[in-house]
Amino acid sequence: MTVAAASSSDGTGLARPAAQAAVLARYDELGTLLAGMDDRPRADPGLSAEAAPVLLHEARLLDAGRFEDWLAGWTDDAVLWLPLSAPAHPGTDQSLLLDDNRRLAERVEWRRDPSAWGQHPPSRTTRVVGSIEAWPAPGGGLVTRSTLLVDEFRHGRHQALAGYQIHELVGGDLERRTKILVMPALGTGVRNPSFLL
Repeated sequence: MTVAAASSSDGTGLARPAAQAAVLARYDELGTLLAGMDDRPRADPGLSAEAAPVLLHEARLLDAGRFEDWLAGWTDDAVLWLPLSAPAHPGTDQSLLLDDNRRLAERVEWRRDPSAWGQHPPSRTTRVVGSIEAWPAPGGGLVTRSTLLVDEFRHGRHQALAGYQIHELVGGDLERRTKILVMPALGTGVRNPSFLL
């Protein structure tokens, strides 16, 4: 996530204090969302059923390589975070990814670039999403937690990563504002994790 955006620059290339404070507040929001997930009450069955098609559709888009369609389902203030451990805080702990909407668009463009050797040939993936739970989010929308298994095959080699994902879904179409992927194997190193989104 970029601290200094073009609109927050004073011409010196440094972020204004207000823009910096907004980024730090977003980091705190992410850290709190991750840290509090295990202490949530039993999920709402109706909200969980409402969230399921959104999460399953996202998995299908990613497995089909429809990255532009996947990108279109994010809000303008989107954040995708892959911490290397949980609990973690994006302002103080290492992450594999911490991408805002601009960086997500760059990542999708990179996937299409013939010189991006890390994804040529592209990974073939199958995502299994399960144990979907959802709660009302402060300010509207949903917060979800679901288990995730990603099976990846590339260059004749296979690997499987298991973990869970947290989504913050907002608006009438339940667009993705936040996605946190927690994959315990990331902390020990995995082969070419560039397929993870």
